[in-house]
Amino acid sequence: MERRNKTRKTVAASGRIAERAAANAGRVEQTPTELHLCSRPSLSDLAPGEIVFLDDFTHLREAFAPIFVAVLACPACGAPGLITAGQYVGGTPIVCPSRSCSGQYRIVGEAQIISLLAN
Repeated sequence: MERRNKTRKTVAASGRIAERAAANAGRVEQTPTELHLCSRPSLSDLAPGEIVFLDDFTHLREAFAPIFVAVLACPACGAPGLITAGQYVGGTPIVCPSRSCSGQYRIVGEAQIISLLAN
């Protein structure tokens, strides 16, 4: 069952990316540079750059280790990934959890997303 949920999340993110690409045909889409607080508890519906704080949703908080404070959708591809307090305050870089994305970024001032160059 967990495998099926994971696949559904990936498909949902891919679908959103495809929809945006179709809507923006002929235009280059920019990666978000600011975090957007998401009030939906469904992680499969996150758009790139959206963040959900685990403490805001009891069922999410109980599902993850206490070191994680939020789920952030990769600004490049929208894949949801857990982040720590250190990553949220900019002390540690964040790497996209997706196998098909090489996104690396840092949060600055708890609101801005800065892309980092891949080494």
